[in-house]
Amino acid sequence: MVAVTSGIVLAALLANAAASHVLERASTPASLVPTSGQHGAVATEVGQCSEVGVHIMEQGGNAADAAIASSLCVGVISAYHSGIGGGGFMLVRFNTNGGHDYEMIDFRETMPAAGNETMYLTATSPTASTVGGLAVGVPGELRGWESLHQRHGKLPWETLFQPAINVARNGFPVNVDLANALSSSYKFLTQDPLWAEVYAPNGTLLGLGDTVYRKRYANTLEKISIYGAHYFYKGEMAINTAEAAYARGGILTTADLANYTAVIRKPSNITYRNHRIFSTIAPSSGSVVLSALKIFEGYPGNALPSDPAINLTTHRLIEATKFAYGQRTNFGDPAFTANVSTLEQEFLTEASAEAVRAKISSNQTFDALYYNVNNYLVLNDSGTSHVAAVDHTGMAVSLTTTVNLYWGSQVMTTDGIILNDEMDDFSSPGQTNSFGFAASPANYISPGKRPQSSIASSIAEDLTTGEISIATGSAGGSRIITATLQNLHWYLDVGFSPSDAVHQARWHDQLTDVTYFEIAAPQLGMAGFDNRTVNYLAGLGYNITYEDESGSTGHIIGRAANGTLTAASDPRKAAGHGAAY
Repeated sequence: MVAVTSGIVLAALLANAAASHVLERASTPASLVPTSGQHGAVATEVGQCSEVGVHIMEQGGNAADAAIASSLCVGVISAYHSGIGGGGFMLVRFNTNGGHDYEMIDFRETMPAAGNETMYLTATSPTASTVGGLAVGVPGELRGWESLHQRHGKLPWETLFQPAINVARNGFPVNVDLANALSSSYKFLTQDPLWAEVYAPNGTLLGLGDTVYRKRYANTLEKISIYGAHYFYKGEMAINTAEAAYARGGILTTADLANYTAVIRKPSNITYRNHRIFSTIAPSSGSVVLSALKIFEGYPGNALPSDPAINLTTHRLIEATKFAYGQRTNFGDPAFTANVSTLEQEFLTEASAEAVRAKISSNQTFDALYYNVNNYLVLNDSGTSHVAAVDHTGMAVSLTTTVNLYWGSQVMTTDGIILNDEMDDFSSPGQTNSFGFAASPANYISPGKRPQSSIASSIAEDLTTGEISIATGSAGGSRIITATLQNLHWYLDVGFSPSDAVHQARWHDQLTDVTYFEIAAPQLGMAGFDNRTVNYLAGLGYNITYEDESGSTGHIIGRAANGTLTAASDPRKAAGHGAAY
């Protein structure tokens, strides 16, 4: 349970104790922070927040505690896509008497009770689903942390908040990723007083290396650390949150907040070569990753990038992913869409995988209609953050959290909370994209419903020993699926180290008749896709588009046979690095 104390003095003492240690760790050059160790490891997109998680484990916390503390820290620093005004999904590997088990915690945002199927079709603003109060879903993040802590945490609730409170109150430097998000094209950052107070305190936007202070948010986190998540959902903050959304044309109410619950679900799993892989289920997209891998399992998969066999291997992996994306169009919130769970499991059977493999040609690719079983639009959601934590007992948490697009709905509450624009992830009847795909009925709006998500947090274990092998996932909207898939492929099939796996150039295809390939990024240590492979695929009929680093950021914690844990953060977020001890 959340420990609620009347001891403001205790909170202050905890804050002071944590502050000196965290500031000391944060000043350590990234090159000197260990990324391998026997006791625990954390990988996030913000190196300072990875170190926060490791410090929590050093204090006696476990992977659940570390995941909460690290995520709260990321929400302070990388507020452009994360924070307690959003939500997400997490996969938890926890210990039982003599073994272990898995569960998924769904803390995805929900449509407010006043929502309806055509609300964005009839809205006066074409950006109603992305900007302003109507875009705001009921935030789920704090109920997610509450569920994780109540079910699996060890350290007091207050302790887990102290590093993030300290960072928000005492300030942090604008890192390269935040600097890129502080674009002058976002006029509200300087024109709205609540935003300007944080990001343009002197009238102009902060830049790389400047210090950011989020003192309102620090006070908010401190109150929640003392009084628990209920203070956000049923207390004064609920009123402030509903008022902020209403003032910008929203329909979120205090009743919506009071009625929100996180959902515990049983994750999907498959056997894959000599591993068993677990991942999240609908309305997230872990089953899409698992289906693609189950299809691909029927082919050799260990080709190195320098091996000529990599050409056919890449083709088959992309084809398997296209079919899995086609299956995704059937997945919606299980509470609102009939037979979703049954259908998900059916797609993961060997019989279904064999049927798909029979449709994969080694000599050509096809247009999107060939793969998309119901010809529905595959949504392009974006703006997420992935965190992975593993401790020495084998407990692991792989999670992705988001406020959706950069800066969410562009609505900030008087408590300094940035509210999501997650409702843009729903489908609306009659809408089609430029490729002619209709919106998916499985993802139509209903009050209280959770929209589809590309989040696909995954954990794999050795099929023989049962020991954890890898915890991974990704941020990056619809690219989460392909980034997570490729991280698993490089680590499990090819045997790359966590660092080598996340440094591999990626492809992306989501049934839009375009396949994207990353070019070299020497400054990030990424070689880019081999032109011979790309030319081979072009010869099979692929419509090729080159791009710079894709924005998907997939972290890995790998466990070696001797028990060493190694954390690797994606180089595509330059401010990130893993930490271990």
